[in-house]
Amino acid sequence: MMKKITMASISFLCAAAIMLPDHSISTAAARTNSETHVIINNQDLAPQDVLIKNNQIFISFTEAKALDNITFQWNHAAKQVTAKGKDTNLLLTINKTTALENGKAVKLNTAPFIYDGKTMIPLRFVTETMGGSVTWNPSTQTAFITKASSYLISDLTSDELSVARNAAINLPRVSLLPKINTPTYETSSIQYYFPKKVHDQFFEKNNNAISYFEVSDDIAYLKWQGLITNTASTQKQLYFIYGTITNEIGTRPSVKDSTFAAFRWMPHIGSTGYSLIHKDNWNDVVYKETEVNQNTAKPNYIIVQIPEEE
Repeated sequence: MMKKITMASISFLCAAAIMLPDHSISTAAARTNSETHVIINNQDLAPQDVLIKNNQIFISFTEAKALDNITFQWNHAAKQVTAKGKDTNLLLTINKTTALENGKAVKLNTAPFIYDGKTMIPLRFVTETMGGSVTWNPSTQTAFITKASSYLISDLTSDELSVARNAAINLPRVSLLPKINTPTYETSSIQYYFPKKVHDQFFEKNNNAISYFEVSDDIAYLKWQGLITNTASTQKQLYFIYGTITNEIGTRPSVKDSTFAAFRWMPHIGSTGYSLIHKDNWNDVVYKETEVNQNTAKPNYIIVQIPEEE
């Protein structure tokens, strides 16, 4: 099943959690900020794992492990954090403003520190040094940290449409919208709609929230969102939505004459329904069902090939 994403959370900086006595700083030197949110590759960090010091965002060391293709290690004796990526090795030392990047000294504005038993590391410096990106949404006070897995980056360029679409729905997500709509009730399926033969634009219907994403630079950007009511709709643009769309944020894309590849993922039975739909047939179409065997190496790959689209 797709990981549940808090959109205010795809609402997109770094420190690490190791239980140690806190003798490093006074409690007045760093502060938690309940208004600041950090999302690392679609995982929303708990408020206690985010701190502000000298107007910089720090996160706990263990939470930094959500960055894909990077391994983190803690040396208790030396009070050092090591981050290892494909081409970069980074060494941070508690209370030291000098880090080592591939053995070369790099100056930090603020040193890593220990707070309330957690090892805190500077988000932006660590993320960008290790090849990731930081996107700040000032409206929602959210930092989005993104670093797509190598297999997602590769699959996104696949000639097999279903593979590229699976990569697209699993990419790290970012929202620059001024707020986020949260689904208000549960449902047994998540639905995706891709324009015919397209992999880098899609709608996601999750419970009573409908969202539109566009893929760029290995990130899925939330461009528009709305909530769906049970009131009959007269709108023609999104013909495949039954109810009236309210609480719209962003610019609704115009797709009223488009043909869509529609997918309905039902995690409770491990099955995906699929069909090509158009405004003239969408209400009468019968979804074909296929069982989806989850691949542990590529979780959440639930989009299937539609023979009629080839």
